[in-house]
Amino acid sequence: MTGNSKNILCILSEAHHFDKIVSHAMQVAQYHEAQLTILLKLDALPPNANMVMQSFAYLETHNSMESSAKAWMDKQVALWSKEYPVTGTVAVGQSSTETIQYIMANEIDLVIKLSDADDQERLCGSDDMELLRKCPCPVWVVPRGDKEQYDTIVAALDLNYHYPTHEVSIRRALNKDILRYAAHVALMESAQLRIVHVFDAVPDNILRGGFISVDENAMENDLNNIYKEREEELERLITEIKAELKAQFKKGTMKKLRRQKHLVHGYPRREIAATATAVGAKAVVMGTVARLGVPGFIMGGTAEETLQQLTCPVIGIKPEGFVSPVTPPDAKAE
Repeated sequence: MTGNSKNILCILSEAHHFDKIVSHAMQVAQYHEAQLTILLKLDALPPNANMVMQSFAYLETHNSMESSAKAWMDKQVALWSKEYPVTGTVAVGQSSTETIQYIMANEIDLVIKLSDADDQERLCGSDDMELLRKCPCPVWVVPRGDKEQYDTIVAALDLNYHYPTHEVSIRRALNKDILRYAAHVALMESAQLRIVHVFDAVPDNILRGGFISVDENAMENDLNNIYKEREEELERLITEIKAELKAQFKKGTMKKLRRQKHLVHGYPRREIAATATAVGAKAVVMGTVARLGVPGFIMGGTAEETLQQLTCPVIGIKPEGFVSPVTPPDAKAE
């Protein structure tokens, strides 16, 4: 089975606790029949190290560290390649911007990364967030610790199309990409697929503040209309994706998804993560860009707050036409 990804990058931030994430990356690469590169990304020596070391000693230590890391990588690549063909590379002191430029230069179409967060109460560290905001391809962030069985995959969709006309087609395409990715992950993991959409009529914080008066009957009618609108749109979306996937898989494969829909009334910044947690999500596929009609416009408040509340793996998807704010490696700065 050939999936959507052809060139996958797995990023390690240390030469420890890597077995699960590399094994996971190889599983994904095998499913997609993709090329897989393992990048060991190490911090440089502390900025003040050159103040306490002679310049030649500083350079010698840096070069020795890089040489040792490359020797380690060569050994690991030989071991990993017995299971699945991989290539390896080492970067010392590479910034998040330089990592994204590497991704651009090598035409990577999926990044799998072990979380930089130093505790289990949050999923993402600062480098993770930079990639989720600015990396042009999907980013799959996996928390530290043993990989759980991905028995439930959540596709978090924004089915609100009450935006300027030029944005609506982009939003629909992004929802299709999210649902498509989630379906592929669910099939790869033999997991059930939960589709989550959270909608509201008037934001709770405005109502609670008493800034407007609302006719309860009118609001109930509005909510019913919104629910119907979103349900119809979701059914259209599911029908399109089912037709696409049926053409790729054997008959009866789609039944394995055990698909369920969750249309929830509430405040999206709170309820997306809460609903994902309530249905037992082991991974969440979601969009990570704010105003889709603005090239390079990075993460919005809903995505940011949702990520802060999740502790399970997340696959962040960019919309078609997204332009990273990072300057491509072959472009000249103006």
